[in-house]
Amino acid sequence: MTDLLLKELDVTDFRSIRGRVHAPLDAQVVLIHGENGAGKTSLLSAIELALTGGVQSLRRADPDYASQLMHRSAARGNVSVATVGTGAATYGATLSRDGIATSNSLDATLASFFSERSYLPQALLGQLLQIYQDSGSGANSPLAKFVGELLRLDRLDAIEAGLKPLGDVRNVRKVVDGWSDNELEKTRLDALIKDQKLSLLQIIEDIGFQMSAIEKAADALGLVVNLDDRKLDAIEQALLPADDEQRLAVIIDRRRELGSIRRDLVRAAGAGPSASFTAESSSDVYERWAATYLERYSALRSKIEAILPATPMPGDMAAFGDAAIRHLTLHADQATSRANKAKTDAERLATAESEIEVARSRLKAISGEMAGTSTSAGGLAAILSEVTAFIDGETCPVCDRDYAELNAGTLVEHVHGKVRRLSASAQRLLELGRMNTQAQALVDRLEREIATLIDAIPDERTLAELDRAAADSNSARAELADILDALKEGSRLRAAQVAAQRAVTEAQSRSVALTAARQTLSDFAVAVATPPIADGEDLSVAAERVQALLDAENATLEVRLSLRREGRSAVATIRSLQSRADRLSDELKQHEATLKIVTGAQQRAQKVRVQGTKIRDAVDAIRSSIIRRAFNERLNRLWRDLFVRLAPGEPFIPAFRIPEAATQRIQPRLVTDHRAGGAAGGTPGAMLSAGNLNTAALTLFLSLHLSVPKTLPWLILDDPVQSMDDVHIAHLAALLRTLSKEHGRQIVIAVHDRQLFEYLRLELSPAFPNDSLLTLELARGPHQDTRCLSRRYSFREETSLLAA
Repeated sequence: MTDLLLKELDVTDFRSIRGRVHAPLDAQVVLIHGENGAGKTSLLSAIELALTGGVQSLRRADPDYASQLMHRSAARGNVSVATVGTGAATYGATLSRDGIATSNSLDATLASFFSERSYLPQALLGQLLQIYQDSGSGANSPLAKFVGELLRLDRLDAIEAGLKPLGDVRNVRKVVDGWSDNELEKTRLDALIKDQKLSLLQIIEDIGFQMSAIEKAADALGLVVNLDDRKLDAIEQALLPADDEQRLAVIIDRRRELGSIRRDLVRAAGAGPSASFTAESSSDVYERWAATYLERYSALRSKIEAILPATPMPGDMAAFGDAAIRHLTLHADQATSRANKAKTDAERLATAESEIEVARSRLKAISGEMAGTSTSAGGLAAILSEVTAFIDGETCPVCDRDYAELNAGTLVEHVHGKVRRLSASAQRLLELGRMNTQAQALVDRLEREIATLIDAIPDERTLAELDRAAADSNSARAELADILDALKEGSRLRAAQVAAQRAVTEAQSRSVALTAARQTLSDFAVAVATPPIADGEDLSVAAERVQALLDAENATLEVRLSLRREGRSAVATIRSLQSRADRLSDELKQHEATLKIVTGAQQRAQKVRVQGTKIRDAVDAIRSSIIRRAFNERLNRLWRDLFVRLAPGEPFIPAFRIPEAATQRIQPRLVTDHRAGGAAGGTPGAMLSAGNLNTAALTLFLSLHLSVPKTLPWLILDDPVQSMDDVHIAHLAALLRTLSKEHGRQIVIAVHDRQLFEYLRLELSPAFPNDSLLTLELARGPHQDTRCLSRRYSFREETSLLAA
């Protein structure tokens, strides 16, 4: 197929190309021009898709690229390439929402040669050196494929790859079917069971801590309860606050009543009106204050008592203001804290649910791939390895057939090749098993975290009520702070008014009121179970004695109610912990049963051993010698010649360096040699400028193309002059002209710079009768459809100079 040429390309709704484009290609040189985004790269990618059934550069960037090849405005697209010459054919593919449907394409060998040796995409130019530098020593690396194709090392590679597991007894153990999966499953179950047991122990410890809190509360309250976490209903019933709440309400009323009695005592025993403030003037001042603030104070007090229904508030306006601000601040802070924690937990829950969906999708993909991989490949490989010990000559010890009749190599090599393929399948299954275990562990951890968050997050109504309570508290606090000074002044004025009014009648009723107040205080003392007022006892002292008793009982009841609340909260926490413990216990039983099965399988698998032989040293020595000779004497020489031709002023020359020591795999390094001799020591990326680095990548691609037999005579380059100066471009044009005119390569090159396009059109113009040049100019139509204008240049003999 060395005389096979590209003839024409038809593209419909492919990538950035909208509509149908016909591009003739039947010329020795095809020069493509278009602005950025006009569709140059799409046109070249269409050639690769039609010939090979895929686009390698896009597959490397996005494995799911097939669903994005069709133009977004179309429901269907297609690409088609016709060739002319020996083996001429038409190749094409159809695009739809379901992916790519190939009608005809090059065989696998030619398709691989095209994608790796004939077509250099723009995205690959800056990555080519890095790809070969980082390709490693794997058998499927780009460098390994090139060396195998160049030197025909397939058999040596196959022998080396097949015998690799025999180098270590641990590798031999891994070929036993299910061994690694069983080990990973046991490790996962051990860790999971340990984690669950620790969680159960922590829950038991937390339950004990909460029971200790209940016990302390019960002791402090004087309750006799059965501290059994299985009888939480009885404990919760014992902690109900009904009796203490009723007693506290009675004590509050008693304290208010005592306050009234004490005020009566003060009026009965006090002095007359102040000399500087009469009853009439005090009343006028207070009435003016009340007209301004009293209605606002009453409404605000009702609002605050509705926000804090369980909090007793002082009757005095000044004391009410200070106490209300303190309680509102505490109430707002508590509601805000609980709401913020709930929102944080909700955000984490959403993140965890998103993470678990991703983990489950990955687990499903791994399980699907495991389901499609044979699980018996390792065991069959082990059996065939043992059969090789009984092979004597070319007669099969199983079916007695003479394998020499097939003329396909020796029987031993055939069996070894089969063992290598089966071992590769088993190795992949082991890797999938490890990945499956890791993904399952992540899913389990996220499920536990999600369960914990769901238990902790309150419902949306509760969260809204918390936000509303915080907002109401802050609003009331701000409104109260605004009139706090006025309330204090009103309290003072009210007190002055009352004092002045009482002073008027005090003198008349002092003795009668004092007698009545003493009797009332005495009766009240008997009512609250304290000794009555004795004859001669000071009334203020007696009132303080009764007040101290009521205050002490009030404080005691508030402490008891607080203990009951804490106890009921501990009961609710224990119920939640018990629910989690029940779930963990069920899961733990299941995992322990599975662990027992897995442990038994592992113990049986310990008996599996496979023996093998080692012959890799001889293969390695021969292979290393061939590779070293090919790199040093063939590829590096060609690469040097091409690079020096394009960059004659660059002192550092890129090259592959092969270690002198024996190696089991290809291990070349990319280095730079100095033009004057000797290694410069650094990689091309460290020693070359950006322009010369692109030159090195381009010349490496051309060297790889020219080093192997001329399988396909095409060189397709997508904007290869990135970061090149005019000198490099001139040398590149000369090199392309040489490849086209002297080496018979069909050149297809795309550029976006107009001046460069015109220059290359001039430099690559036809030079002899059978030579030809095609230019394709891409542009957008008025409806954003893609237009392709072609122009053909043929050889025309110069006659003007002859006439002169």
